[in-house]
Order: sequence, then C-alpha cells, then structure tokens
Amino acid sequence: MKYLLNKIMIGLFLMGVLSSCDSFLDETPDNRLRLDSYEKIAELLTNAYPGGSGVFMEWMSDNVGADPKNMQRIDMTQAYRWENVELEGQDTPSYYWSSHYSAIAHANQALSALEGVKEENTELRNAIRGEALACRAFAHFMLVTVFAKSYDPQTAASDQGIVIMKEPEVTLLSQYKRSTVKEVYDFIEADLSEAIGLISDKYYKNSGKYHFNKAAVLAFASRFFLFKQNYPAAEKYATELLGSEYNPRMIRDYSQVYTGTTSEVIAYKFTDPSLLSNLLLIRKDVLYGYKAYTGYRFNQDVYQSLVISKKDMRFSVSYSYGGTASFLPKFQRDLIRKTSITSSSGYPYTIEVALRAEEVFFNRLEAWLMMGVDKLPLFEEQFNQYLMAVYAQTVNYTTLLGSYKRVYAQLSEHDLRLKMVLDEKRREFIEEGLRWFDICRHNLSVQHIDVTGASYFLTEKDPRKVLQIPQSAITYGGLDPNVREDISEPKAHLVNNN
Repeated sequence: MKYLLNKIMIGLFLMGVLSSCDSFLDETPDNRLRLDSYEKIAELLTNAYPGGSGVFMEWMSDNVGADPKNMQRIDMTQAYRWENVELEGQDTPSYYWSSHYSAIAHANQALSALEGVKEENTELRNAIRGEALACRAFAHFMLVTVFAKSYDPQTAASDQGIVIMKEPEVTLLSQYKRSTVKEVYDFIEADLSEAIGLISDKYYKNSGKYHFNKAAVLAFASRFFLFKQNYPAAEKYATELLGSEYNPRMIRDYSQVYTGTTSEVIAYKFTDPSLLSNLLLIRKDVLYGYKAYTGYRFNQDVYQSLVISKKDMRFSVSYSYGGTASFLPKFQRDLIRKTSITSSSGYPYTIEVALRAEEVFFNRLEAWLMMGVDKLPLFEEQFNQYLMAVYAQTVNYTTLLGSYKRVYAQLSEHDLRLKMVLDEKRREFIEEGLRWFDICRHNLSVQHIDVTGASYFLTEKDPRKVLQIPQSAITYGGLDPNVREDISEPKAHLVNNN
C-alpha cells in the first residue's frame, strides 16, 4: 500500500511527505504522535524547509564553464545544455520539486493541527502560524520561479504555473491541476502578508536563523515583490530590514569572513548564524553539487570575463583540484548526516544561506532603478558605498559607470545602470544560484561550450528557461507538462567549434 501511495503521490511529494513525515502521518491512530500541542507543531515545522538544493541552476547559468579534467555527470551535462534532466536524485530539478512540495505538506499539516490545539497562548499560536505561512509561501514561490515563466503582468493570468496546495493531502487517487502564474502569486502574497504580521523571534532558540525569523520574512518579501514588479513594495520591505541609510553591518566584510586555514573553516564563517547578513539558513541534501572536480564549474574563463579588479574582496580566496575549475569557500562540502548514532556513513548535505541581506540590498537598488529618476540619488549614493567596500576602496560608482559607458556605448543610461547592478549582484552571489533568476527575469542570453567543443545558445526568451516538471508529476499527478523545445538533436542553436 505504501508503495502504491508513493507511486501515486510521487509527482508532488516523492520522499518528503511519505518518509520524513512518517511519525506524524503514517502511524495507526493509536500509536501516532498527536499534534495536540504547540511544541509538537513547532517541531513538525522544522521539516517545512525544503532540502532540495537549486545547485543545478548554477550549471544552467553563465557562471560556469567546461573543464575537460573534471569527472562528467549526465545530470550536470543535461542542465548545462538546458536539456531535461532525467535523474531524480539530489542536485536535480525533480528532487527540488519533491522536496519543496514536501515542505508545503508539512506546513499545511501544521496549519491544520493548530486549529485543534486547546492551549491558551495566542501569541505563540500566531508565531507558529506565521512561520508555517511563510514556509508555505516560500516553497510555492521557489517552485513557480523554477517551473513556470517569470512574472509578467501582461501574461501572468494565462501563463501556466504550478499546483497550489492549500490543505493537507488526504485523498489517495488525487488528480491535480496547475494554477496560472497570477493565481500562484496571489496565493503567495496572501500567505506572505499574513506571515509578516505574525512572525515573532521571541520563541526561537539560539539565533533563530534556521527558521523564518522577522528579518528573513522581510528579505523574502523584498525578493517576492521585486520579481512581481511591485517595486514600491520591494523597496518598503527592504528598507524595513536595512533601514533608509546604507547599512554596512548588513554587508559582510570579506576581509574578515574569508580568513582561515582551510576552505571548510572559511565556509563555516560564511554561513555562520551569528553573521548579521545571514538571515535564513537551510540544510540542503547534496551529492556532487559542490564538488568542483565534477561537471561544469566556475573556472578561469569565467573568472577572466567576470572579475574586473584584483582588489575584488569577493574573489580574494578560491580553491581548485588541479584543473581550471575552482570554487569559493561558501559551502561546507564534507558534512554527513549519519544514518544512526553509531554509523560511519550517511547522507551528504550542506548548509546554504537561503536569504541574506546583501540580496535585499540589491533588490532595493533594482527597485529604485525601476521607480524612476527620483530615486537615482539614493541609488548612486548607496551603490557607491557598496562598491567601495567590496573593492577595498579602489572602485567607486563614478569610475565603474564611466567604464560601462565606454564598453557598452549602445546601452541607454537606465540599461547601463541595470547592467551594473546585475553584474555586481552576479559577482556577489557567484555559485549561489541567484544568477539564473536574473537571466530569466531580464531575458538575458547565455552561451555554453561543452567539453567536446560544441556551443549551445540560450536565447533571450528561450522556452527552455522554464524547467520541465518531473515525469512522475505528469504520469501520476496528471499534470500538464511545460512546453519546451526538444534539444536532443543538433539544431540552429548548436555549433561545433572543432
């Protein structure tokens, strides 16, 4: 029966709901843990943070290149060529899909269980409800961002989105229907708006950085409304977090973070919960996702085209395994979740900074640009302070703008400034996956050259920017697939350089 249930529900929940939630959902009524207290529901919510990493988005971006010395993996190669990734394990779109729907299922179960708790503590109840709503909104948002078109006010009401899950799943043979992008965004906005008013840091242990704390939910709101093109709202929530002035305490000092004897020591400092700019940390299941000796990676060719100054503190430390590929010490790469206390083996994972203040800073810069010339003085002043910080006082806004005008003379003043923002954001978040979202939102093109010398091109409005949903969701969930160009055969966008 459980195998049948897994097969039917695999498209939406795969492993998460049906394994990590066993103790809550799969036991008999006489034995199961009853969600009859706020403490138990809060514990359930620790599973409402998706464990699937979006590392595959980095492989699709312009942040990586080929290294013939690397061990090649089919899933990385398919992502690099913007083909449908067929594998379903860690580091893949399918795993990402299932882990996010698993997170949604846990959030829904928590929201439902809250209705039956008899304890009289309204403040705690509201805080738990706020966290659950934020988790549900975040998982839906990440799914619609990856598996649907970027939000366009002109087409969102007809663009195919994802399945909205509002309630705990109780039906065995459910058939699902994909909502439009607008419907998904409206649903997310309702959850997010309520969560902002409810979340409280009062009840979190330690730093609270592994939960949707107040700062994290504001950061999420700034991203959400930026992507929705509601720029005043993006500015509002960014300012609520950062303050109206440039806030250097919310921008990491790489001269302090990038210090240590090993990459693991530095990576721990990069993801340290005590670092003010780290707002939300999530444990992610990874396999080869951050192993620089595999697949397509940040390499010397990308470095030469991206880094404009040797004084750029964001690239002051890097490591390699002997080839041209290298990595920055942003992730601990050797963490293992043991299968038991006495076991010597287990499952690899890492800690990702899912939301950090530097992104909120860039969200506001972009929002200011889109809001018009009235915001330009704020934009220029605060962008200048950031540039001076990360370039060790050697590059300022005026010199950078002058350089861009010479190199990109065909661009308008607005487009020049936008490119400056997106390029600096790319440098700040290299290897963290955010670049792919900007490629999709701003209709950027990408060229990849694989290890055989063949070139692949992703055009500005390429349908392959919308990833295919898992085959299991189509087969067992009854969902309509995304329309993507089949690139299994050489076509006009492929050129062999040999």
